[in-house]
Amino acid sequence: MKGRQVAIVFAKLAFATGVIAWLLRKTDAASVWANVREAHIGPVLLGTVLSFLTVVIAGWRSHRLLRAIQLEVSLLAVTAIAQIGQFFMFFLPGPAGDDLTRMLYLSRIAQDRVGEVCATVLLDRCIGLASVLGLAVLCIPWQWDVMSSSRPAFLLACGILSGGAVICACGLLFFALNRARLERMRTWALGFLPEGKLRRQLAHMSDLLVRNRRAVAQVIAAAVVTQVLLCFLYRLAGDAVGITAPFGTWLGFVPILLAANAAPITIAGLGVREYLLVLYLGVVLRVPEEQALAASVIVLAMTLAVCLFGGVVYIFYRPQAPVEERP
Repeated sequence: MKGRQVAIVFAKLAFATGVIAWLLRKTDAASVWANVREAHIGPVLLGTVLSFLTVVIAGWRSHRLLRAIQLEVSLLAVTAIAQIGQFFMFFLPGPAGDDLTRMLYLSRIAQDRVGEVCATVLLDRCIGLASVLGLAVLCIPWQWDVMSSSRPAFLLACGILSGGAVICACGLLFFALNRARLERMRTWALGFLPEGKLRRQLAHMSDLLVRNRRAVAQVIAAAVVTQVLLCFLYRLAGDAVGITAPFGTWLGFVPILLAANAAPITIAGLGVREYLLVLYLGVVLRVPEEQALAASVIVLAMTLAVCLFGGVVYIFYRPQAPVEERP
């Protein structure tokens, strides 16, 4: 990594460490550890299974988008690549994150269509972000008292609402406009790129996506399912440490937390997740800070299990090329 990239990684680590250290100073660390040590194993195991399921869904989303641009890659292969991406996202932050890992692996498989493959990865990332922002936007009105309780929370709410409004507007245009108008918009957008292979590939891919809007809608639906599963994962973490609340309560604030985790200010959500979970569980459910922090540790453990398995897949999986195009 270059010096600037190293500095960014260390800044993220410093931010996460600072937030966690501040939370531990406010709480009894021994009590936090006691809650983690005495956690019920059943919800933890089920939550870990759900974590793996979200990776399978991520693989299916990538597979569906690749088919939409007429590239056949096996579902097993893209799921393995998604699993490896989880490992690099957690253990090698910065340029070797999830998206770049998937781009590199898929580019080895489809060596003659690198630009289009990379664009599908970025599109999938945008769809995932849109799904969590959409759910968060729905949640904010119900949690406005909490979001306006402090300046950082208020700014976070405004940022989520702004981003969600832009993404929802783009989605509505994509599905509401007829093909001719979308073609004009595409021509205008690609007009900023110089003539060349990349521009031709992006034009071809965007044309295929417009023709396959049903596939894009399916990927969006799968992304929403992923976010709901993650909300249930948090609920299971709460169950493990004795926090009892209906799933609807968790669904009311976890999407806001997930949207905040998407901000590139820390690594794997460390610090942000802990702070917001303590905030929301304390205000919404009157949960002691030690218990809320223990639930966050359980979530981290579930995520870590999936990421470590991604390292095992990385050792044994090798992409196979070339890929055959569909007629």
